[in-house]
Order: sequence, then C-alpha cells, then structure tokens
Amino acid sequence: MNLKIRYFLTGIVLLFSQIGYGQVFSFDSLQSKFNQLEHFFIYRYHDSTYIKSYIDQFTLKLISVKKFNHFNIRDKNNLTALRYSPENGINLGFGISYKWFALDITFNIGIHEDKNFTQKEAFDFQGRIFSSRQFIEGSLQYYYGYKLRNIKGVNDVLTETEKIRNDIRTVSFGLQYLYAFNYSRFSLKAPFILNELQRRSAGSMIFGASFAFFTMDADSSIVPVEYIDYFDPKLHLMDLTSISLAANFGYMYTFVYKEHFFITLGIIPGLNFNFGDSKSDIRDRYKRNISYKIKTMNAIGYNSGKYFAGLQLVGDWNNVKLGKKLYSLFNQGSLKLFVGYRFGNKKNRSSEEQDY
Repeated sequence: MNLKIRYFLTGIVLLFSQIGYGQVFSFDSLQSKFNQLEHFFIYRYHDSTYIKSYIDQFTLKLISVKKFNHFNIRDKNNLTALRYSPENGINLGFGISYKWFALDITFNIGIHEDKNFTQKEAFDFQGRIFSSRQFIEGSLQYYYGYKLRNIKGVNDVLTETEKIRNDIRTVSFGLQYLYAFNYSRFSLKAPFILNELQRRSAGSMIFGASFAFFTMDADSSIVPVEYIDYFDPKLHLMDLTSISLAANFGYMYTFVYKEHFFITLGIIPGLNFNFGDSKSDIRDRYKRNISYKIKTMNAIGYNSGKYFAGLQLVGDWNNVKLGKKLYSLFNQGSLKLFVGYRFGNKKNRSSEEQDY
C-alpha cells in the first residue's frame, strides 16, 4: 500500500481512537489496527468460496516472454494485403510480487533473433496494474527496422534480404482500462498475477475504454515496387498517423479443474473512433470513422499454495479505415511462459498443506 496512504489511515485510526476512548496507544497496538484496516481493504471484495488470496506471501517466478508488434495494410478492392513486423526475439527474466506490488523484468539476450536484420533499434515497455476488479495497462513502443512477413493476393517474388526495410520506423502509445463487474467471485489477478487462486469456475462481464496512438514513417512506399499495381495508390504509404478512442465491452471466464488447474479466456471487443492522416504521393487527412478493435486476455496453468506455472497471451488489435475498403491494422501484445514459487510463513503453510 502507498506510504502516504499508510500514514493517512494510521492518522485516522489514531484520531478516532483517541476521541472515542481517550487512551494512549503503543506502537504495537497502532500497527495492529493498521493491519486490520489493510486486511479490510485488500480482502473485502472476495467471496472465499470462489477466491483464495496468497497476497501476503512473497512470490518469485522465472519467465520467458515473446512480444509481438506488427502493422498491416489491406486493400479489399484488389483482395491484397501485406504485413510488417520488427525483429522480436525471446526475452528471459524474473518476476516478484508481494501484497499489492508485482514486477516483471526481462532481458533480450539474443534468443531466436532474425539474423537478416543488419540495423535495428527498439524500445518496448508494457506495464499492467491489476486490482480485485480493475485492470490498467500502458504501453510505449519504438521500433526502427521492419521485415515484410506476409503478403496476400500476389505471388511472392522477394528474397528474405529484400523483405528487410531498415527505413521503417514506428512509435505507438496506448492506455487501456477494464472493469470486472463480478469481482467478488471472479479474480482478474488469479490467472495473470497468480497472487490469488480461483477456486471455482466463474466469469464476469468486462467494460472498459482505451486510447491508442500510432505513427509510422518510411523513406519510400511500404508497398514494394514489385507490388504497387496490386494496391490502391492511397496505400502506397510513406507516413501514417492514427489516434483512436474506444469503448470496450466483453466477457472473461476462468474454468477450474480440481481447484488448481485453470483456463482463462477473455475477449473484449470494442468500437474505435479514429482520426489522423497519411501520406503517399501527397499528405491526406482521412475521414473520421468508426471501426473495430479487439482486446484478448488468456491464460492456462496450475496454481497451488506453493507452486504455480502457466502460459499467458495478452494482445490488442486495432483496425483503422483509410478509405473505401482500404484499411490499416496495428497490434501488439505478448506471450509469456512462467514458473513460480511462494515463500510463506509456517502459519500460512500449515493452513494450506492440502494445496500441494
């Protein structure tokens, strides 16, 4: 809990206790009252038959993360499309959590990298905050150097080296807020932070809102010369800027088997209100429009009193209309594999022996 909040709550307890009883408190009695308040705020929303908390135990986990980030253009008039993505290897690291605090740190050590890239720069921050009923996510990404990964509607005649575009740069920034209505029986933290246990199957309607900013620029058209006749001239992009505001509404559900094995599936679609501009031969402000976006949050794993392990997939897909049957799609997310251990005191362990 934030230190300022601790001081504030402690002051409130002291003030009202002095008014009500006119007694002098020792530090131990004051700390005891504060612990009661802290316990109330942390556990107050849980139905204990559905959710069990491990929030007062320190956890350590090892993680492997594969991030993804790519953008597409799609021409439905000519039935063609192409997709670019940067070089993303596998990151390794660790994570810790205790009470309200959780932090994952990963490092790129060169595993599964594309050796065709001769120039590349990247900064990719993805942060997530979970409470009993709310989810907040923020991302800031910069990538310099992309590769043409897929093209549809034409014969692929380019070599792997020719598909590398060291001149393409992107910057994106996103914010996402989600609220779970059935928070007393459905835990957002159980499948993604693992400091709670979903004891019985349950789900919740999810409502939210998001903001996304994306900009891309290149020294020449992102459509290779060999394919320019297969794409509308408006999609011969050298520059694109998009700002999207969205409202989301969806559903998440956790299936529980024998209390400790779980699968969480979450699809939270939304409507994007988009505006921005693009440049091919000339700079053009595209019409403000409404399109779809999809937020997905999924996990599978094992969660017990001592050990936990699993796989998580979290991602965002944003669709932007650039013209009649002309679209751009940009998305980002991560696939995470993890295994962890909880360090609990003897009192906690004795009450959870049945969990392992």
